[in-house]
Amino acid sequence: MGYDLSLIIGHVDEELLCPICADVLEEPMQSSSCEHAFCRYCIEKWMQEKQICPVDRSDLMPVHLVSVSRLMRNMLGRLKIKCSFAENGCAAILSLDEFRDHVANCKNNPKVVVMCTKGCGMKVPKDELGKHNCVFELREQLKDQISEISELRDLQAHQERRLSEHRRELELVQYYIAALRSTNPVIRNVGDQLDRYSLMRWGRSLPLASVRTWGSLISTPDTPMHMMVREGLRASGCPLHLINVLMDCCYEDSWPEGLATLEMRRMNLHRLAQFVTRLLPILITGKPCVVVLGGDNAHMPENLRPTLGIIMIFVDGVDETHSEPAPLPDSDYL
Repeated sequence: MGYDLSLIIGHVDEELLCPICADVLEEPMQSSSCEHAFCRYCIEKWMQEKQICPVDRSDLMPVHLVSVSRLMRNMLGRLKIKCSFAENGCAAILSLDEFRDHVANCKNNPKVVVMCTKGCGMKVPKDELGKHNCVFELREQLKDQISEISELRDLQAHQERRLSEHRRELELVQYYIAALRSTNPVIRNVGDQLDRYSLMRWGRSLPLASVRTWGSLISTPDTPMHMMVREGLRASGCPLHLINVLMDCCYEDSWPEGLATLEMRRMNLHRLAQFVTRLLPILITGKPCVVVLGGDNAHMPENLRPTLGIIMIFVDGVDETHSEPAPLPDSDYL
């Protein structure tokens, strides 16, 4: 690559010239055997084609390249060079080490990037500023962004289809496991862990709820309410194979012992506010419906903690909240 010999001020010794590009050595390297010196870029490009010295044809491999002597580095360090844009008015006299950085940022460089002064805020090469059309360039930029957004939407749709396929495959595996639970205790344990994991993953998509009036709890919902809860679970993305499990837990006789009767709920009223509850995005005939998941409530006493989850419908007194507890690691769901 080298420094342009025509820009060097004064005499340059021949040993400071690269035999490949014929300019002044830049990042010089030399052969450890024949001691011929070259620009790093030049010799590396040369050696992609040939493994011989371009001067005397002796063997030359990458391992043979070493730094040049201190004497040669000192000789190069004493050279001075003009800016490439001296003809454009730059009067800078530089050392070789300063040359590249200066040229890239020289105010006389016609390709230096500057801010458009017409108000669009775009950065353009200095020599193109005169013919720069803000409206045209912004339209082109907008077209590019619209195209990029379209590609991202297509990618998102593709990823969502793949995710949906993976969910169906996982649900199929869980159906198989459910069918085998009764025959193998190990599979039963694995299935229980997968159920807890699936419910917690789904639960994280539901907003948190705050129950203000536990006395408005409907402990035995009627059939229309039951059907609307089922539709709500399906619409909110609840794992299909667990919908029936949760539906069986809509009634007080399937709730944990501490919630199973009005008397027990009154006895444990001071603890109920400690439940972590999640709001289903539906209103059951105008009534709020919450999900209480076992994974959210590991802190609760055993007689109040559901195994997987339960559904509760209230007359009123339920508010959505926005403070989400720190997510648990996957291992804590299991």
